[in-house]
Amino acid sequence: MQWVARQQFHRTSTSMQTWGVVLLLGACALWVRLAFLLAEQSDASCYGETQYCDLIEAWPEQLTLLAISAPVSVLGTALLVAGAVRRQTSAHVLEVIEMQGAEERARQKKQTKP
Repeated sequence: MQWVARQQFHRTSTSMQTWGVVLLLGACALWVRLAFLLAEQSDASCYGETQYCDLIEAWPEQLTLLAISAPVSVLGTALLVAGAVRRQTSAHVLEVIEMQGAEERARQKKQTKP
């Protein structure tokens, strides 16, 4: 029973890490697109007496990418870190349990020896 629960815990942790990586890759793609949009700003042309620039037309897309990518980055990082911490904690707890079992067996051996 303990083995099944431990395996399920590891699967959940691995799933969290996988989703974190997927979200971070998606956020990276959004950041790259935003970088290209910002690089294209140097080509913005102003015309007319009102100095209306193409730069102003690109703002909604840039702000939308920024508004989407920031929370996705934070969520991906949180999932990746949480999954890694869960796996490390699980390994540590298992190691402590094994050490306690070894100490208990050693104590029992000392008590049975005359």
